[in-house]
Amino acid sequence: MDADAAPARRPSPPRIRYAPLGYSALYLLFWLIAPRIPDARMLTVVASTIVSLTLLVLVTAATARALQSTWSALTLAVLAAAASVPLRALYAMNLLIPPWAWLLKVPGAPDLAFVLLGAAVGVLLSRLLRSANMIPPAAAALAVVDIWTVLLGGPVQNVMQRGTQQAQRTVEAMTVRLPAPTTGAAPIAVVGFADFLFMAFFVAALCRFAGDKIGYRRTVPSLIVLLSAYMVVVLVTGWSLPALVPMAVVVVALHWRQFRYERSELFAMLYAAILVVALIAAGVFLLR
Repeated sequence: MDADAAPARRPSPPRIRYAPLGYSALYLLFWLIAPRIPDARMLTVVASTIVSLTLLVLVTAATARALQSTWSALTLAVLAAAASVPLRALYAMNLLIPPWAWLLKVPGAPDLAFVLLGAAVGVLLSRLLRSANMIPPAAAALAVVDIWTVLLGGPVQNVMQRGTQQAQRTVEAMTVRLPAPTTGAAPIAVVGFADFLFMAFFVAALCRFAGDKIGYRRTVPSLIVLLSAYMVVVLVTGWSLPALVPMAVVVVALHWRQFRYERSELFAMLYAAILVVALIAAGVFLLR
């Protein structure tokens, strides 16, 4: 048996199976509270953003931990896609029709369905990994792609720089807005769909190969702290930053003992890392 293969996992206890429901309910409840807060000072907005981001990280991670079978992940993906994808497409086209428009009557429900879709797809993608050793290369590749997408002329940057109403609606359709006070001109925080997808990808993979205690309990608090700090920087500066970079750093830094490589494999990854850094540096230089 491969030492890096995923160990057999016992059926989840009820507290793990129902945790996503509890966190989802808290998120919907916060959606009812936050917009009614009559205070749009930056400190209040930051606090509200951190609370809502924390709840969404918990929803995503708890869902990734609870979906232990491919069938359960596929079922959730189909249901969440049926609820959220048509609504997002219709919104991007400035067209809302029943029954998807009915979701808008429940504050936060459309975004929650979108997050659950990302979590389910992330779990399904994590099934492609055959050993824990595949996690660091995947994390590095995703971080590089995210840097290109957001900062180096990728599709996200191109859409955001257009400034047209259609581009704005497209961005809104592909992101999740975090609930916050709606009075005044306070900035609005959003998180991309891919961030939830790959958050679930990493948590599901770590739980599968390292166990729930290491994969979930050690990872999630660090993700919450780092992503919250990241979001504060975004709110204060207005910068667009790739969120997969801190996720990749957390995953590799916290769990490096779980990865075992031969000497030749380590050198191969080192050479690949040098090449990636060189390509990023070249991209930054050419886009100056």
